[in-house]
Amino acid sequence: MQLTFLGGSFAVGVFNAFNVYTISLWLTAFTTSYVLISLISNSRSFAGALVSPLAGAWSDRVYLGWLGRRRPFILVGGLLGALGLALTPAIGRLDLGAGWLPADASRLAPALVAIGLVTLAFNLQDDVQKALLADLTEGPARERLSSFAVVTDMGGQVLILGLGFLLSRGGIDDGFFLVAAGLIAGGVVLTVLGVREPPPAQWDRGTLVHRRRPPLRRFLADYRAAAIFCLAVFCYWSGVNAVLPLVAIYTRDILGADPGEAQLLPALLLLSTTLFAIPAGLLGTRLGKRRVLAAGYAILAIAALFALVITTREQGALVFLFAGIGNAASMVLTVPLLADLVPRHQMGTATGVLAACTSLSAPLSSLVSGALADALGPRSIFLLMTVLTLAALALLPAVQPSSAS
Repeated sequence: MQLTFLGGSFAVGVFNAFNVYTISLWLTAFTTSYVLISLISNSRSFAGALVSPLAGAWSDRVYLGWLGRRRPFILVGGLLGALGLALTPAIGRLDLGAGWLPADASRLAPALVAIGLVTLAFNLQDDVQKALLADLTEGPARERLSSFAVVTDMGGQVLILGLGFLLSRGGIDDGFFLVAAGLIAGGVVLTVLGVREPPPAQWDRGTLVHRRRPPLRRFLADYRAAAIFCLAVFCYWSGVNAVLPLVAIYTRDILGADPGEAQLLPALLLLSTTLFAIPAGLLGTRLGKRRVLAAGYAILAIAALFALVITTREQGALVFLFAGIGNAASMVLTVPLLADLVPRHQMGTATGVLAACTSLSAPLSSLVSGALADALGPRSIFLLMTVLTLAALALLPAVQPSSAS
């Protein structure tokens, strides 16, 4: 197991937590629209639905010497994302209003452009990193590395939110963006310099079907179980993405948290996810990945129902801790289960299709949840999450791996 792989996982964690929880609070200085805040601060975009599958398929075909197949994408996407994040506050202060935009739109447009480009760049790193995990491991070792990756991811998220609690009690300043960017760049460089990818001969070993990748348009037909699983993931992440961009605002406006606490309370979910990540991997190996994943989805749906009725920060803390148990199963077992459904030499394409599902789900669910929050208040986003998570749970029985999971 290559532990330097975990540097990229740490970078992903820092980026996701900062983008979802911190930037949503930062954007309240530009707009009061829940629709816009939810849409902009999500960690996925419509463009990612096109870019991620193309990058994944491309990474299946290239081999750049010591950089290998996956690490060129991790290096470029990760460092460009970190640089863009560091520059976001300065870009957000640019004045694009030249008489052709309303005043509010001219204030928000630079931030929208900056965050959109950062998100797009970093999605290259995140999605190809998932394919790299399948390249480096097989069998139970894959669940173990996935578990450690989730622990590291959650550690990055908890760290950046803890720093947010200490540094942002009075608001989000430019220095915090620089701290996050530095942590992301460090994690990316660790993985790129430390990981040794399998050479082409070893990477192709055990291929049972034609080695040349079929056209992307044939992928869903060739791997039907993987297609159904991607649909389940689309439903699940539609529910999660309906909540994530607004959860810090929910804790502030509904549960009475201050800006620092609004970043700290979601960190309890991440802490719980960290604690249960390794048990989730072990249970997935022992009881079956699909079964444990289904239990995780059910726990998230129950947690969403509780979030509809709680009123205090203390109750919120308990709900976040409970939700982290289900989140651990999803975070740890999604890629290992997908790897059971497609051959290794097509994991770049498979993770790209999976990323396209989450990229499509994020803006669509953000639009719907933002509109619901504008009309009914932030609490309503959890009703949407409940319905969509149950839809994902209903699809899982149709996912039949070709090998025992």
